[in-house]
Amino acid sequence: MYLEALTLETKKLWPQLNKFSEFVLAGGTALALQLGHRVSADFDFFSEKEIESSLLNRVEDLFKNSTIAIVLNTSEQLTVTVSGVKITFLAYRFRRQNEPVIFEGVRLLGIRDIAAAKAYALGRRATLKDYVDLFFIVSEKHLALPEVIDLAQKTYGDAFDPRLFLEELVYLTDVPEEPIRFLKSPVNKEYIERFFERQIALLDVDRV
Repeated sequence: MYLEALTLETKKLWPQLNKFSEFVLAGGTALALQLGHRVSADFDFFSEKEIESSLLNRVEDLFKNSTIAIVLNTSEQLTVTVSGVKITFLAYRFRRQNEPVIFEGVRLLGIRDIAAAKAYALGRRATLKDYVDLFFIVSEKHLALPEVIDLAQKTYGDAFDPRLFLEELVYLTDVPEEPIRFLKSPVNKEYIERFFERQIALLDVDRV
């Protein structure tokens, strides 16, 4: 695991996060910890159950010496900032396909499930970081592109459109630029587009 993928602020909170063992850390931070490809500055936790009303009290007790601001508090989502670090707890309705990875007592969504989630995100509110994450997953051969598609279909069913996904992979024109702190060789939108164009050229698209 790559703790250097955490910012100084998130590193300070990390030792306490194993107290939320009923949740799974997902998103870019979980992936960055496993790949060490970029820095991530927030925490996204998922649960298959509704968010309990007592969760906010637990957060406030655990980080009582920090400045806490409530962003959203519902039965579906609790989002707070703790000393400026955003932490989200989300009730997530799609089941993961694999067991989480455990690191220092924190359960992390594995690379395979994160890849499926990133693929699903591309058809919705995709960010440049989603593309960067998928690039490193595929380019470093953690998963081949057909495996990503298969996992996304198994996880999200009809809510995932594989053809739309392939179209989105090679069209980053409308994706806003954002600052990314790379820990490995940086890539830009044009490089990512060309990479996935080559990957898609190897596929039998009619069978997707």
